[in-house]
Amino acid sequence: MGRYLAVDLGATSGRVSAGRLVDGHLEMREVHRFANRPLEGDDGLRWDVEALFEATLIGLAAGRDLQARLHGIATSTWGVDYGLVGDDGRLLEPPGHYRSADSAAREQVLRAISAEELFARTGVLPQPINTVFRLGERLARLRLRDGTTALLMPDLWTFRLAGVHGAERTIAGTTGMLGTSSGDWDDELLARAGIDSRVLPAVVEPGQRAGTLRPQLRDRLGLSDDVPVLRSAGHDTAAAVAAVPGDGFVAYISCGTWSLAGVEHDQPVLDPAVMEAGFTNELGVGGRVRFQRNLTGLWLLEEALRQLDATTAEALAAAEREGPVASRIDVGDPEFIATGDMLARIAGACRRSDQAVPETLGQFTRCILQSLAAAYGETIARCVELTGRAVDEVHMVGGGSRNGLLCRLTAEACERDVLAGPAEATSMGNLLVQAMATGEIASLDELRDVVRRSADVVRYEPGGARVG
Repeated sequence: MGRYLAVDLGATSGRVSAGRLVDGHLEMREVHRFANRPLEGDDGLRWDVEALFEATLIGLAAGRDLQARLHGIATSTWGVDYGLVGDDGRLLEPPGHYRSADSAAREQVLRAISAEELFARTGVLPQPINTVFRLGERLARLRLRDGTTALLMPDLWTFRLAGVHGAERTIAGTTGMLGTSSGDWDDELLARAGIDSRVLPAVVEPGQRAGTLRPQLRDRLGLSDDVPVLRSAGHDTAAAVAAVPGDGFVAYISCGTWSLAGVEHDQPVLDPAVMEAGFTNELGVGGRVRFQRNLTGLWLLEEALRQLDATTAEALAAAEREGPVASRIDVGDPEFIATGDMLARIAGACRRSDQAVPETLGQFTRCILQSLAAAYGETIARCVELTGRAVDEVHMVGGGSRNGLLCRLTAEACERDVLAGPAEATSMGNLLVQAMATGEIASLDELRDVVRRSADVVRYEPGGARVG
């Protein structure tokens, strides 16, 4: 009976969860939650690695108290961001944050290799936040010496915990630097993008042992045994989609700060129409490819409520009273990624498209949720068209699965049943991929059997009905 700790670093908060398998069910408990507040510098936002890692250790200590013996620790984070580690193991600077990605760096790379060729070689939509557009510029600016390693964020945590370098495949797949044919770093692409391939560690698979917890950390946590540090699905969306309680190749919406909507496939879809439609191919557990659109998610609502000084409960109650509104925004527009005056941006987008401008809490909330649901419906319909894969129902996981109004609107927009839950899919997926690493679970299908037995799922039918 393995006992595991999952570290999940999200855009606004982090958490450590403890889990174990008991009679084919996952028993899971959040043991520590902490804020993720980026540092603000002259050149934009950066990860506060020292504060976050200290909070991680506090969470691991709390989890240790619940577990008789630990069989694994693993970390999942969002994609594309990285830290540069010198040959002495120290961070050279706080890692940059994707919300401060510089479009000028993207344009410089695109002068050497076109967006169309980048997509054809990697399957990844060429967005300004992608690592391929940011790493070369940083390497040139810092004039790095030999021995420097670029570690994607979950791999940086693995290094800090176990002292081992590597690039877990699901997180490496977000960078725009892995070749679709080789499954490895595309050296020619890297050279043309101004990236020295020597800074990149070897690509390694999810569901494997990375190493053992450093002795000084083991002693600090009061552990008497060596603790395996495992590689789960390092990309939080890959972990979340692994925990979708469906059969076969599932259709999903992972809804949190970001919304990732799509279908699982067995190979990347590289038709030029895919890039034009704003879709990307990312890597999942068990050799799956996640064919999806990356959309701004509940970040829109979080930022709006911060400005309006309102709670989510207040906003949803106001939206229910308000009823449908005519205003929609394009939640895929990069305009909505950055921090700042979200209300003004939403109002401006409505004004430019000759729509009614939201004014009240209920109207802004309705506009955001209806826009998200409409984008989900359009995305699932395009997935069916572009892949030829039928979709009977859609699974919504993540924090958005707790939002009953959003789930009802999504079922209507998708014209399919929506199965909502689990809400903590990233932590659940992280824990269960660790169980694959230790041999307790043999496959992705078996992992999803465990999720079906363990998670509370609510079904929403088109037309507004909630079933169960």
